Amino acid sequence: MLSRFAVVLAVSALALGVVAGATAQDQTISALNSDDFSPAEVTISQGEQVTFQNSGGDHNVRFDGESTGMPASTSTSSWKVTRTFDQAGDFRFYCERHGGPGGSGMSGIVHVVAPPPGGGPPEPEPGGGGTPGSGPGGPAPGGQGPGQDDDKSSPGSPRKVTLKASDSTPLAGKKVRLFGVVTPARDGAKLLIQKRLRHGKFKTIATTRLNAAPADKSTYSVKLRLSKDTVLRATLAGTSSKARKLDVRAHR
Repeated sequence: MLSRFAVVLAVSALALGVVAGATAQDQTISALNSDDFSPAEVTISQGEQVTFQNSGGDHNVRFDGESTGMPASTSTSSWKVTRTFDQAGDFRFYCERHGGPGGSGMSGIVHVVAPPPGGGPPEPEPGGGGTPGSGPGGPAPGGQGPGQDDDKSSPGSPRKVTLKASDSTPLAGKKVRLFGVVTPARDGAKLLIQKRLRHGKFKTIATTRLNAAPADKSTYSVKLRLSKDTVLRATLAGTSSKARKLDVRAHR
């Protein structure tokens, strides 16, 4: 017989619109034993999904303004729940035990971007070879395979994007700072941090805004937790940095 907890999870999944075999470019957010969500910020296209999973600790996920969480109470089990976002906007979430609404404590945010005008399918990511539906204008997941970055930038796109890491061999689960420079300056523009998947395409795992800097350039900085070796790049308006591999060390 199913436990009460399993029944609650099943009912919650149905209520959240989980669709078997969905073709959306899903994002996954993990609740960690360090009382953090990783990544804490993702961007998807309207109609796509985010899967939340517990990777350690006593956690759940509850969205600001909603009366119940997923699961209904915090749990140390390896739960997994998926939510479909049918409306554009920013949706904040938190762990009821370690965080609170408004971005307090263990919390995060999902940015949902509307499709382009005209009602058609979202355009592929700028400069990319993603399939239709992979996200409008760059913030959404998806991307292109290696060797497809050149000569595809749109008018006014940056000439150069760099990507550096505070530690090229970070410890698994510890935060590593990614930073770089964009020239010419694009202050306030949204920059994507993407990881390379097994099939060679890139998927957005974090976003950040560019900051003003002297000499007609913009800078950025974002912190991520990685659990295994990862190839990353930074992308803005169809121009990407050189791919950079981080060799993640296991705990001893």
